Amino acid sequence: YTRHGLAFLRKQQWDQDHGGFIERLDKNDRPDARWQPWKQMYGQAFGIFAAAGAYAATRDRRALDLAIEGFRWIDRHAHDQEHGGYFELLKRDGSPVIDETPGEGQDDFLRMGIKDYNSSIHVMEALTELYRIWPDTLVRTRLEEMFLLIRDTFVHPEGYLQLFFEPDWTLVSRGPAEAGDEAGQWFREHFTYGHDVETAFLLLETAHFLGWGEDKKTHQVAKQLADHSLASGWDADRGGFYDAGVAGENGIRIINPHKSWWGLVEGMNALLLMHTLYPDDPLDYYTLFLKSWEHIDTYLIDKTHGGWYNAATDTYPENVDRPKSHIWKTTYH
Repeated sequence: YTRHGLAFLRKQQWDQDHGGFIERLDKNDRPDARWQPWKQMYGQAFGIFAAAGAYAATRDRRALDLAIEGFRWIDRHAHDQEHGGYFELLKRDGSPVIDETPGEGQDDFLRMGIKDYNSSIHVMEALTELYRIWPDTLVRTRLEEMFLLIRDTFVHPEGYLQLFFEPDWTLVSRGPAEAGDEAGQWFREHFTYGHDVETAFLLLETAHFLGWGEDKKTHQVAKQLADHSLASGWDADRGGFYDAGVAGENGIRIINPHKSWWGLVEGMNALLLMHTLYPDDPLDYYTLFLKSWEHIDTYLIDKTHGGWYNAATDTYPENVDRPKSHIWKTTYH
């Protein structure tokens, strides 16, 4: 399976004309016409991550070559040499999209040269995987840069991810109006609990492979990410992390009560990791871990037909009649 996926990445999804990974192909292996002009850093990161992981598993030199080529492509085209980090949206030739938008939607503002939290944490993850198998000096330089940006810039001192930044690292804010939430403004600045607990793990993993595994600040930040999610995004009655919350005049309120399959699994992983690091903590991470698994076993796993729903049925009961499979649902999490 790994070799099959690698061959497809190399032959079909690598852009033979411009370089970089083509993220969406039609059934004839041609670039999807609806997405053809664009490449996102999110997809490039996972292409590098996959190729590096394939090399670790198979020692197939072609996998390493593809991972290296992918890294060199994003570094040549998408790395911000002035302010650091990587731009999110690129044209097909790799040039960053700075002053235009690709279409309509609530996240059009992201297409204006914005640096994105989700892509950034996965760039760090991909470079960590690449550095493990190819300890190149430039890879380490970029990995250190991404690690420090995520830990010290993306993560707010109170322990949650700040989501979108201008190229110079000015935070993109949702503005002062609470009423703007109904217009989609919440999307610019909300708590995304699955990503917060995922980032806690990724920071500790990267620190380990950089040789910084005992760094006190990194451990503090990772614990804050987990603790803030427990304080504001955890269902104390049934267990499980909600999808999203937002800060308002009356404190944090949950704006998406769905409990997504991937966020719940990342949450279970983070809770067990916190228990391993802090077994005597008053929050009792291990009891919360057990409650998280009980919640998943009760509300997320389809005991009749098998497989996992997309979201837990305690807060999204109609989900039992929705498709279980889609392009984002993978065993990665």
